[in-house]
Amino acid sequence: MKIFGITLMLLMILIALGSTYGHGYVFSKANEEMRDNILIEVNQEFMLIKYESVYLGQIAPHIRLMMDSNNDEILTKEEIDRFNVFYKETINEHLKNHSLLINEKPVSLRCVTLFAPQILEDSLLAPLRLEIVLTATDYYLDAGEHELVIDPKALFESGNHFLRLAEEKVDFTLEQEKAIGRFLLINVVGDKNFTFTSSKPGRIRQNAKLAQIYGVFYEDIPLNNDDKSYPLIRIRFTVS
Repeated sequence: MKIFGITLMLLMILIALGSTYGHGYVFSKANEEMRDNILIEVNQEFMLIKYESVYLGQIAPHIRLMMDSNNDEILTKEEIDRFNVFYKETINEHLKNHSLLINEKPVSLRCVTLFAPQILEDSLLAPLRLEIVLTATDYYLDAGEHELVIDPKALFESGNHFLRLAEEKVDFTLEQEKAIGRFLLINVVGDKNFTFTSSKPGRIRQNAKLAQIYGVFYEDIPLNNDDKSYPLIRIRFTVS
């Protein structure tokens, strides 16, 4: 019975891998990873994109080094707060080049929050846990059918900006960047008057109140992915 259970588990993993490859995503086998668990809350007049992220490998200590402005290897709340303000100001310049589409119309993104809840307690080399919130506000959804279209590269930008700053400020190398893989788990929810009807890729769950998408992405050089395209995420829903 134990052998049967292990075999069944392996089979389920292989099925999941095959499904993800079928969407054009390639799994990273590296230990250098950026894992983003993303909750997108869609309302009729605004959207919140909430990241709960874990960064593994060399990028984690490099982000901490950027925060350590006096190079004493001890992070303070003041240093972290200063870096958070700097990150938000600079990423918003790059987010001007990315947008989502609602009913084929572009919707701009803006970073409003960056928080590292465990950073004062963790060691320099520990996985780095981050919480980031983006907003989109320049739209309105009437009652009826709608479509949200997301280019995964727009969701990459929060992590890309850490890589960009690490290269500029603390000598994060091209070889280190090449080793990084990305994991995204995306849940999309709406107000109580929202009903999701389709998600490609992904699935509709919880009585049509949740769209769920996951994928693992591997890029040779994450910051040079302008010419690389991924399948667009297309989510259809109705507002009553």
